[in-house]
Amino acid sequence: MSDQPVRQQRLSQDIHRLGNILGRVIRRQGGIELFELVERIRALAKARRVDDLPAITAHLQTIIETLEPAAAEQVSRAFTAYFELINLAEEQQRVRVLRQREKEVHPRPVPESIAAAIATFHQHGLDEFHLQDLLNRLHIELVFTAHPTETRRRTVLSKLRRIGHALTELDERNLLPSEENELLQRITAEVTSLWLTNRSRTAQLSVTDEVKTGLYYFEIALWDVVPQVVEAMRQALARYYPNVKLPPGWLTFGSWIGGDRDGNPFVTAEVTAETLRLHRGLAVEQHRKQSRQLQRALTMSEQLAPISPRLQTALEATKSDDRRVAMLQERYPNEPYRLWSAMLTADLADASRGDMVARLKGESSRPLRLRTQQDLTSRLLLMQETIEETGMEDAAAADLIPLCHQAQIFGLHTARLDLRQYSDVHTEFLAELCQQLGLEDQFSRRSAAERADRLTYLLQQSPPDLSVITDLTPTSQELHLLLQMVRRGMAFYGRELIGPYIISMTHGVEDVLAVLLLTYWYQINLAADQQQDWLPIVPLFETREDLEAAPAIMADLFTHPVYGRHLTRLNREQTVMIGYSDSNKDAGYLTANWALYLAQETLAQCGRDHNITLTLFHGRGGTIARGGGPANRAILAQPPETVRGRIRITEQGEVIGERYGHPAIARRHLEQVVHAVLMASSPLREVGPITPEPEWRQAMEMLSAAAYQAYRQFIYETPDLLTYWQQATPIAEISQLRIGSRPSRRASQATFTSLRAIPWGFSWMQSRHVLPGWYGVGTALAAYAQTPEQLATLQTMYRRWPFFHAVLDNAQLALAKADMGIARLYADLVEDTGVRERIFGEVQQAYQETVDWLLRVTRQDELLENDPVLQYAVRQRNPYIDPMNYIQVNLLRRLRSLPDPESEEANSLRQIIFLTIKGIAAGLRNTG
Repeated sequence: MSDQPVRQQRLSQDIHRLGNILGRVIRRQGGIELFELVERIRALAKARRVDDLPAITAHLQTIIETLEPAAAEQVSRAFTAYFELINLAEEQQRVRVLRQREKEVHPRPVPESIAAAIATFHQHGLDEFHLQDLLNRLHIELVFTAHPTETRRRTVLSKLRRIGHALTELDERNLLPSEENELLQRITAEVTSLWLTNRSRTAQLSVTDEVKTGLYYFEIALWDVVPQVVEAMRQALARYYPNVKLPPGWLTFGSWIGGDRDGNPFVTAEVTAETLRLHRGLAVEQHRKQSRQLQRALTMSEQLAPISPRLQTALEATKSDDRRVAMLQERYPNEPYRLWSAMLTADLADASRGDMVARLKGESSRPLRLRTQQDLTSRLLLMQETIEETGMEDAAAADLIPLCHQAQIFGLHTARLDLRQYSDVHTEFLAELCQQLGLEDQFSRRSAAERADRLTYLLQQSPPDLSVITDLTPTSQELHLLLQMVRRGMAFYGRELIGPYIISMTHGVEDVLAVLLLTYWYQINLAADQQQDWLPIVPLFETREDLEAAPAIMADLFTHPVYGRHLTRLNREQTVMIGYSDSNKDAGYLTANWALYLAQETLAQCGRDHNITLTLFHGRGGTIARGGGPANRAILAQPPETVRGRIRITEQGEVIGERYGHPAIARRHLEQVVHAVLMASSPLREVGPITPEPEWRQAMEMLSAAAYQAYRQFIYETPDLLTYWQQATPIAEISQLRIGSRPSRRASQATFTSLRAIPWGFSWMQSRHVLPGWYGVGTALAAYAQTPEQLATLQTMYRRWPFFHAVLDNAQLALAKADMGIARLYADLVEDTGVRERIFGEVQQAYQETVDWLLRVTRQDELLENDPVLQYAVRQRNPYIDPMNYIQVNLLRRLRSLPDPESEEANSLRQIIFLTIKGIAAGLRNTG
């Protein structure tokens, strides 16, 4: 008999417990009248979902419309807090299920784990040679970005994490009644503090605030979890393939936070320097903490255990140039490993001194014993190897081995900091440089082909003297300072400090050659005969047109005389980034997914044709429209021969908190990602990716064309759509919400083209239209399935092709989060009746068509029938999200009716709207 009901009961108990605590807090802090008001609204919202009677809806609307702003704020705060607590309960339920599942299947591997992948290879006869070849190529890098979709303050995140930790203790510890009561008191205290904490930031979020939020997840989860993931791989190999060796550095992390300056004027060279300091500061402090633990653990005496001559030699060599050794040796006589650990701790303390920013500016030359990742790992590996040589490996397992893993993954930099800038910025910067250097005055006015030829010529000349450069425009001056800082940083702290340089909106070869020339002129990438670690350059292809052109552009680069030498210095390795957000906004959900699939196929083939080791960098977001959804399923849905053991993926916004906020969930997510990459790279046909049938590809071409036509006609060619969107969504308020440092538009002009994809998706999600996640799908399915045979083809594609299955499953999740009844409330905000009825009527008709056809293709009676747990979660949440939508619509109507949009009353209403935005995001577990 399944224990699913028991598990569900424990979730219900957690929800009930947290709900009761919140209720008591509301009664004590807000009064019994507020508590009863919240309960009345909650009951009506639930009844509306069950009975859908006009009288219930009218009663609910009447209550909402008569709320004074202060009451509306308190009610919104109550529902927001409820969802924050329910999210914690669901998170704990996931942990509970994971733990129980591992117990049930032991000693067999947990499904979708690293061990499961290795066991599958062994079961199907993969030999050691081919697995070693795969592991030698394996490199998975997860890249944190600061895309403004995390609506919660770090203060709130910390409070919620403490409540979550208490829930874990309640669940996993065998508590005495007094201990349980103490934990419940602790939760009550945190919920009380949470209730009285302002959800909105009083000031605009700074870039360094975003950096600290990103690093927060490394500190609370990843630092300890990642060694467990590496150890899981080592143990799986030891069990099934004992002769196969796991190379270091196969799992790493990157970050855009503080390095992504595309459209964000607040990311300056100074900010990037501070970001690098914060990265290094976290790594040094974490390693110091671990090395102090080593001092307490590795107390083996040379009088009682054999000591490796290699370690003795290293200690003697260090004594000759470090006066501290004699002092430490007096403290730890006859304890060489403890002495070696103490020396490491001392050097880490020296490395923590805060002169990194000054050094990056060229204002400090203080020597350091620990500069690079190699400096750290070489010391730790010497300890590990010599301990193992003398048969004391058990003494190293608890503390030294995890620290070695942490050093190999996080180094002294935590995560590589990527740099990103818009392609046009490089063109304008080079135009300024060329003019000041007397090279030419017309560079930015040249055609793309002419710029490419000119750049090729300049790359083959000696670099100019840039010390004569003065009076640059502010944007160019910042890039000038950045490139100088990158050169100093890489030279002193090592290549691992900086990730690749990413070029947004790459349209041609000239955009890549422009950055290559800049790195050459600034002596980052030097001439081929000089020894220097080179900076990789990554083109980002975002629109449908650019995705289609990408293979030809890369082929031209691979055969380019100068860029070819650049690739040789990089071991003929090239990363190409593909953007999910802008391609969706440009072409629509279905067409964008197919364009991305085709681009990956052709890019991978292009790489093979030119003997290039290609890594595809997936710019995925949180929502379905921006490439969201389960990461492991997305990886398994990639085209055959496109992963090949190498992948880079962005982790954005609220997704970071969901995946890395709890150590157990972080480990599960990482194991699923590694499992998926291994399976997607399998050399075994029977367990590798599915190759689509020719008929399926033909069907996708037709589906894509129909979806594209429907999407472009409605979104781009309907004149009133822009008006409808501006009035039927809280886009204006989202643009003012202080959840990110980056402006909502790349340019200052308020045009649809300049709008970023995140607020576009965010606004449709808030108003429950969720258009970017499904629009065009129904039209495409209906246009294709004209006969029973064609419908059967689609059903077969859904059943057998992981790509098509993932596309439709993600679409049905977007449809399940949409709600046409709530969307109608937002439509009523549109002033022009004709615009309102025409646009909303089209949305409603398209929504129903999409639901109907998706159910036919997936052979379901209702949405998410094939995922009952997710279906249950969505249904349980909707009645509690609805009141915040009602309140938001009412407040938007009030705000827009005010004669002065900047009055004190308007600002007060806007603050409450901000709170509803956060509450709805928490309820839907999605923002942009």
